[in-house]
Amino acid sequence: MKESNLRALDTTALLVFHALADEGSVGRTAQRLGMTQSAVSHALNRLRGIWNDPLFVRSGGRMEPTQKALALAPGIAAALNELETLLRQEREFDPATDRRRFVIGMSDYAASVFLPALIDRCSDNMDRITFLVRHTSRATGFDMLDRGEVECLVGSFPAAPKRMHQRTLFHDRFVCAVGAVNPIASEALTLERYLSARHVHVSLAGEPTGYADRFLRRAGCSREVALTVGHFLVLPHVLATSSLVATEPRSVVEPFVEHYGLRLSDPPFDTDDFAFSCVWRGRSDGDPGLAWLVATLKSIAQTLP
Repeated sequence: MKESNLRALDTTALLVFHALADEGSVGRTAQRLGMTQSAVSHALNRLRGIWNDPLFVRSGGRMEPTQKALALAPGIAAALNELETLLRQEREFDPATDRRRFVIGMSDYAASVFLPALIDRCSDNMDRITFLVRHTSRATGFDMLDRGEVECLVGSFPAAPKRMHQRTLFHDRFVCAVGAVNPIASEALTLERYLSARHVHVSLAGEPTGYADRFLRRAGCSREVALTVGHFLVLPHVLATSSLVATEPRSVVEPFVEHYGLRLSDPPFDTDDFAFSCVWRGRSDGDPGLAWLVATLKSIAQTLP
């Protein structure tokens, strides 16, 4: 890229690109950045000239990214994150005075565990601190972090690569959950009764087997999975209205026990506990805002049952 192009590619233009990719509207982008719509349009025109591409085109009332813009988006997000890190170095983050939008990668399971308490902790500062939660899974999380699409991940992840840091928040364990209408709820859940039942399984990646099936294979057994869903929070309603059995993390089903009349019991086979952790890029270590967020999440985890 020529030096003249670099001069044209100022921080404002990058912010316009990033916000427009999120908002899909020049008007909403202008409002979000505190700019006029004319200033946003001028910045977009500069970007179009630099990359010789429309970048965003109007379609059905939205400004949709072109293929070129989609290819540029991860790099621009990463560059803005790096600039933010430089500006924040050597400063402590103060939620009472600082402004910040945190971009967090979570599954609906992780969000249900942490977001209510996180929003409550920040209730007095929501005019300055905002959160953008992007859906992630074990299969996609590390790549999203590398591309700068999220600042950190919260959930159950395998050991992070060396270029990333990982902090355990709490340990969870598996339970079996059934609805009150399920005949299996009236007696102790033996291995025989468990294997004779039909099961519902949650997989964010759409895989028909998971942890419970691995535990069962260790015991030389298998179960019949009748339903696989891609979101944890559909599980309570499914259980309450069917004769299916779920074997999932306790923290995701326990909050719904009273409302949906669920019955929980220990699995009739050996399982392993698993760690719930926060993961971030090693190069973000100098970011005091991220350090505050990780410490806040750890503090919330310590209050969990």
